[in-house]
Amino acid sequence: MPFVAVLLIGLGALLVLSVPIFLSLLLPTIVAFNVSDLGLPALSVAQRAVQGVNIAPLLAIPLFIFAADVISRGEIGNRLVAVADALVGHIPGGLAIATALTMAVFGAISGIGVAAVVSVGPIVYPALIKQGYSKQFSIGLILTGSTLAMLIPPSVAVILYCLQTGQSIARVFLSAFGAGLVFLLLLILYSLFYALRHGIGASRHFSMALTANALRRAGWSLMLPVIILGGIYTGYFTVTEAAAVSAVYAIFVEVCIYRRLKLGDLFDVSGTSAGTIAMLLILIAAGSVMTWFMTVQQVPQMIAGAIGQGSAESLLLIINGIFLLAGMFIDPNSAIIVLAPLIYPAAIATGIDPIHLGAILTLNLAIGMISPPFGINLFVGIVTFKSHFAEVVRGCIPFLIIALIALVIVTYLPATVMWMPKLSGVL
Repeated sequence: MPFVAVLLIGLGALLVLSVPIFLSLLLPTIVAFNVSDLGLPALSVAQRAVQGVNIAPLLAIPLFIFAADVISRGEIGNRLVAVADALVGHIPGGLAIATALTMAVFGAISGIGVAAVVSVGPIVYPALIKQGYSKQFSIGLILTGSTLAMLIPPSVAVILYCLQTGQSIARVFLSAFGAGLVFLLLLILYSLFYALRHGIGASRHFSMALTANALRRAGWSLMLPVIILGGIYTGYFTVTEAAAVSAVYAIFVEVCIYRRLKLGDLFDVSGTSAGTIAMLLILIAAGSVMTWFMTVQQVPQMIAGAIGQGSAESLLLIINGIFLLAGMFIDPNSAIIVLAPLIYPAAIATGIDPIHLGAILTLNLAIGMISPPFGINLFVGIVTFKSHFAEVVRGCIPFLIIALIALVIVTYLPATVMWMPKLSGVL
């Protein structure tokens, strides 16, 4: 246990000093390993790091990231916004509701929340302001709506959770989808309430011709989530194969159909994706080393023994607190890699369904993306909408309250997320 204390103290100190997260994970682990009495060769640290990324299903994550970058540079986002506005733009709050729906569909295509901000955000933000929505509401809605990508399959965060805990990706996809629907419904209700309260009417009358035209123009875009999710749940291809299909399909649509991108642009997109992928894989490797050391020191068993006597409800409250706090300071992927393997044994020992747990953790970390002081979406919003930090935070506060309400519902009413896995027969 003293060696674990060395690791944790070093980790905390390096994070406070703003050392890159992968170094903050790796360096204290190496120090703790060297001063411990494990009796293993130092080469085992490097071997464990390689094993951490030598996982076949992990290939899905780079492919989804590349597909998301292609989509964020292309035309798909524009056409999805047009469809959503055609369907609900005729009701009060229609444009805000259309924004939330677009973010959900974009999440079903990309699995990356930040991609939705930079792709859809600049399209809907001027329209929201023009129709009478405040700057703060518009920013808060866009940044919060983009976190739906963490919940709506194919979610990179869900894939990481499953790789860390050994759970079925397809099952947790569906439970997270249920959590995403709860969150989306609350966003729609709040948008409607806001519009009615501030006297913001519909942007136009309903037009069947306009709707049909928008659906026709977005046909190729809308087929992407159908192909991905349909292929996974019919068993036609695995999640990794679905990721490959999504990348190829996105390139085909943007280059050959919409012609928003040229083949030469794919080199720039590949460079952007490569940087993100490399950073994530290094993080996974470093996190796997730290998790391995913690496991060898029996930290998960100690945690399970310390809190395993309590009720499932009290443990879920503790888990929510831990992950909400973690989400304020570190990115979601880091939180899953580090914390999920540690709390998972305690959750299982208490009788918490691991499929339900996946939805809870993912929603917690989605909330972390808009939580000050270091929620990643806050800083993306500053750059995208040329706003001050305080203004972005004020815009997100009402939506944080809504997100916490969704978290309570998802945590303590499991049926709200478990109905979909049960209905589909994957449980």
